Amino acid sequence: MARASTGRLLAERYQLTERRRGAAVEAMDLRSGAPVLLEAVPLPELVRPFDQLTEPEGERPGGDVDENDVATLALTQANAVAQAVGDHPRLNQVFQAFAESGYLWTVGESVAGVTLAQLLEAGPLTPYRAAELVHDVATGLEAVHRAGIVHGNVTALSVTVCEDGTALLGGLAVSAAQEALCGGPGAAQAGAGVPTALWSPARVRARDARSVVVGPVAERWAPEQLGVVDGTGVPVGPAADVWALGVLLYRACTGMAPFPEGDAEQLFYAVRAGVLPDPRSAGPVWPLVVRLLDADPNRRPGLGAVRVALRRLLQRAPEPLTGATEFRLELPPSSRAGTAARLPVQRPPAEVAERHHHAAPRRGTVLLGPLLVGGIILVTLLALVLVSMLAR
Repeated sequence: MARASTGRLLAERYQLTERRRGAAVEAMDLRSGAPVLLEAVPLPELVRPFDQLTEPEGERPGGDVDENDVATLALTQANAVAQAVGDHPRLNQVFQAFAESGYLWTVGESVAGVTLAQLLEAGPLTPYRAAELVHDVATGLEAVHRAGIVHGNVTALSVTVCEDGTALLGGLAVSAAQEALCGGPGAAQAGAGVPTALWSPARVRARDARSVVVGPVAERWAPEQLGVVDGTGVPVGPAADVWALGVLLYRACTGMAPFPEGDAEQLFYAVRAGVLPDPRSAGPVWPLVVRLLDADPNRRPGLGAVRVALRRLLQRAPEPLTGATEFRLELPPSSRAGTAARLPVQRPPAEVAERHHHAAPRRGTVLLGPLLVGGIILVTLLALVLVSMLAR
């Protein structure tokens, strides 16, 4: 995230604050008066690989955009995906993308909540709570895939956990800009998200650039995004996002990724080797995690099947502990400030059938204490009256 000065004005309308939320900074839209979230992507002057000039016409980056202007290409891609995906209750809205001061800035809605990464700083979630959140993310992903787009940025930083316990998926425009900056074949295809061309020298160079731009984040490196040694590999499609769900599910219920993330080389080696961690750490979600992390993208389940599996898992969840209170997200001070002004976005709660009752347990136990105290007082009064009558 770019170092943003408090009070700085961007695009002549967005005034930055000192409050951060994950990789984003909170700001105020002076035109609408609504709070927004801004996220910055550095716009370095990348030199496009020489061997891309020999790529077939359909695989060359650039399209109708000036091939030498990477900032324009990244901006075009960010706005393209934002417009291609309509409003959805499980997706964070993107309003605008613009370039200023060497950065591409994306402007999204500000919803009261914290990122999943921030939530996990306090410790891992229960497998069933993790399953609920991943179900929400999968629901939002379906809308992205219906628009013909691969998200490519499903991580704990791009997921917002709202006050009501539901999850929103963001990061789509940022992902599109980053992929365009890497300059691989297909990077300028509107709404491509990630390159879909088979492996070539140009795509290998693009992968190396991506390792610098994206970094060692396990959700963003499915095996097909690494390439196969001494092979041609397979295209990158929606199954890469399914892989990301598997990593995210494991991370949410263990607090760590299923592969080492010390550096890109270490992560790439572990993903290619396909050695998975101890299954006991993931509990009841482990069988689904294994399916989602299949090295062959053709064997990974579709999002519909993922949602069904998560719902079945939640139906088998144990009852909440006696006396458990309703789920309540405690926002840090930086997230509470300014949350009274909300964007006029109608966000219905998750479907009742899909949200297990342990997230909002029955409230009858809350009245148990007062009822017991009242009963004791009543019995005491009756005893005093009886003693008084006998004394007469």
